[in-house]
Amino acid sequence: MTTKYTGWEKLIHGGLAAFGIFAYLTAEGAEGDRASFGYLLHAYLGFTVAAFVLARLLSGAFGRKEMRFAYWWPFRAAALQRVVQDLRSLIRLRLPERNMHEGIAGLLQLFGLALFGWMSATGIALYFFAGAVGEAAEEAHEIGEALIPAFLAAHVGAVIVHSLFGAPVWRRMLTRGG
Repeated sequence: MTTKYTGWEKLIHGGLAAFGIFAYLTAEGAEGDRASFGYLLHAYLGFTVAAFVLARLLSGAFGRKEMRFAYWWPFRAAALQRVVQDLRSLIRLRLPERNMHEGIAGLLQLFGLALFGWMSATGIALYFFAGAVGEAAEEAHEIGEALIPAFLAAHVGAVIVHSLFGAPVWRRMLTRGG
């Protein structure tokens, strides 16, 4: 696990994390009038998340090898085999040791990116469309909203467990040399 993140990659991760969490926390304030401060705050935080999702998608298409989706797409046979190996390791109470985006970590990161992309797309549709389209977007948005705590618990929980077992992976993302 020696691959390091660039400043740009850390900015994308930090933007997704910060603005995604703030958007999640302001969701209740968005329940009222579309012109209310709470609604607009939530919407603009969501638009910012969408910009970071787009940046990550571009990085995944055109960025350096380790960040490209072709490198870590978890639905290839070899990648799925690493996911199964990681699950077996966890069952034996052993932490998997992989490079970034490999094995179960890659699957979880793909889920998070898909979830934030889903929330961005449905939120934008909810903002711009009324009637049946807006109502469908709202229902879809609420499904994603229910999944965010599970993703955050799994992602942050994995970081904490790695740290407790002597592999502080958070340093790669939060330190200058990481």
